[in-house]
Amino acid sequence: MSQMDLNSSLLLKHSSQLDAAEANIGLVALAGLYQELVGEHPSVLSDTESAVNRLVEALDKASKANGGRALRILLNDEGALYFSALKGGEVEPAEANPAMGLRGVSRFASQVGKPGFIFECNVLKSAIEDKNIAIEIVVPFIRTSSEAATMIDLLAEQGLCRGAKGLKVLLACQLPSNALLAESLLAYFDGVIIDVDCLASFTLGVDFDCTALPYIFTKHNEAVRGLILDTIKKTQSSEKPVLVLLNEQDKKVIELVDGAGVELIFK
Repeated sequence: MSQMDLNSSLLLKHSSQLDAAEANIGLVALAGLYQELVGEHPSVLSDTESAVNRLVEALDKASKANGGRALRILLNDEGALYFSALKGGEVEPAEANPAMGLRGVSRFASQVGKPGFIFECNVLKSAIEDKNIAIEIVVPFIRTSSEAATMIDLLAEQGLCRGAKGLKVLLACQLPSNALLAESLLAYFDGVIIDVDCLASFTLGVDFDCTALPYIFTKHNEAVRGLILDTIKKTQSSEKPVLVLLNEQDKKVIELVDGAGVELIFK
């Protein structure tokens, strides 16, 4: 199967990817752009307005490269290791297991994470209101149905109300609970993006950086395959779009979802 046969797009993580005259952008990783273009911990930003403008300009360029199609933007899904490495990151509290700690809505609602969440919401609002960019928000690390409700409320508090002026909010399926609870979670979201790497890591209990267990981390493991297919089935039954984020080298996963009517987003 060649890439030409696939309904595929790319994950935008760095502004250098926009040097091409045109790009089919399936997802924008705000964490990557923030690290590159801002680089300071959100709690200690020295010039918030300038930082917002830099990211909005990058999104404007991405929107034009994407032919004006809606940009799906993944809110920062990183944990303590990412934030502590930023300038001023010493304000970040230590976590025994950052991969399973403050991420997603739990971070956005926390004292240390709220400034970053508000900042990202201001970036999105400026992109929508000042640049007239069509945006769909993708939210990471939703662990429970109650967290899904909280996430929608947090966005509304910042003026990003799901459904208002057609604003869509999608779920990043990164955890086994997302797949298992997909039917109830889809009441809060307008679609799903399956993050194969994260889903496989948490399903198999293998850290990305663990080199001692390479034989275990196989993304076509039957448990991972089952969760991917189940999520696709539940999402399509709800008549909502489902996309799959993966690497081009994940041939067996590509073969698994081929013909399922999903869009692939290549990292």
